[in-house]
Amino acid sequence: MSVFKAVFTAMVVGTLLAGCSSAERRAQRSQIDVNKSQVELNQRKLEIVGDYEKCIDKSDSDEDRAKCEAKLKAADGL
Repeated sequence: MSVFKAVFTAMVVGTLLAGCSSAERRAQRSQIDVNKSQVELNQRKLEIVGDYEKCIDKSDSDEDRAKCEAKLKAADGL
């Protein structure tokens, strides 16, 4: 009967360890996804700033500059 208890205990401990590492893996994957999303957001913001600079360079009037500013302010919501 002690062999049965040893095998049962080993199975319980193994199951617990597998469950804990699985949760850690899920948390790590989730953090990686968050980091990727943040990188994509930062890249988009840089694109918007580049577009804004081009817009300002091309603008001839205050009205055109105001449109550029409006686009930049809209990007602040990201």
